[in-house]
Amino acid sequence: MIEDDASGPAPPPAASRRAGAALSRVPVVIAALCGVLALCGGAAARPAGAATLTNEDVVRMVMTGTPEKQILAAIDSRPVDFDLSVEIQQELRQAGVNDRVLEAMRRRQAAMPRAEPSATPVPAAARTGTIRIEFESDDGGGSPWERSAIALEKLPQGAPRRGGVEVGEMTDMALAVLCATADHVPDHWDTRSPLQGAPRHEMLLFRPGSANAKVKGHEILYLDHQAAYELQVPEGTHSILVAAAGKLAGSGTWRLLESDGARVTVLPGRTTRMVLEARSRIRGSVMLGFDVDSDWRVLSVEVLEQATQTPAAAAAAPTPREEHP
Repeated sequence: MIEDDASGPAPPPAASRRAGAALSRVPVVIAALCGVLALCGGAAARPAGAATLTNEDVVRMVMTGTPEKQILAAIDSRPVDFDLSVEIQQELRQAGVNDRVLEAMRRRQAAMPRAEPSATPVPAAARTGTIRIEFESDDGGGSPWERSAIALEKLPQGAPRRGGVEVGEMTDMALAVLCATADHVPDHWDTRSPLQGAPRHEMLLFRPGSANAKVKGHEILYLDHQAAYELQVPEGTHSILVAAAGKLAGSGTWRLLESDGARVTVLPGRTTRMVLEARSRIRGSVMLGFDVDSDWRVLSVEVLEQATQTPAAAAAAPTPREEHP
């Protein structure tokens, strides 16, 4: 076994080692205290261009016994950047910062000029196209209500309903165009739409307008629609629902009566045409009761060629650019 060389000097006793270590730390502590005192003692005397005063600076002044008057003067004369949340104020009180100093900190922080927010870049305008909804033309004549959606305005008293079907009476009708694409539906969409009981949607068009007619003893409303409607929408693929809505008598709520939809591709500066068929027929009479046959469906969807653009869509089309290989 190899033994340690016992010829060297004996180690000092434990007490001597502790004393030596303590003495060796004294200069470090004194230097640190001198630095803190120099920092805090000169805080009140610094000019207005001095460094920004923080929570830590105030705590140092309090813990080193700086008179309150000098602390308040330093707060009032220097730029500050205090954290004064509820939790931090509690910690400051625990560190000995009194309410007068805290109030001075709050007042000074509130008086500091606020940094101007950086300008928010303006997003580039979204490229848009046109959806043109056309009602199928009918050269065979017929009443206007037969080429539209209808609703019952008033049912003669005592008139039976075939099959016991309850039909709500309406006071108005509207054309509604909805986009049901999931990522196009805005937050709180139901507060932005007059429709109740409809699927989640973004409302693209809601156009009330109806006319009256009397058919086989029944007073009806029919949707008084235009031949075509044009909507500007962002480019992309959209799940478009075209609907006829009715306003219920009494409650005044709007409900979907007829609807049909299709996936529609919109190209920037181009027009996508949707052709819609709308047909209604009433069978029966006041004595026999009534029945309604209706057709409401999208017949076709197509992106029109540039040469067949509508004037409004053609004006929005981007100017072609030459591409060089």
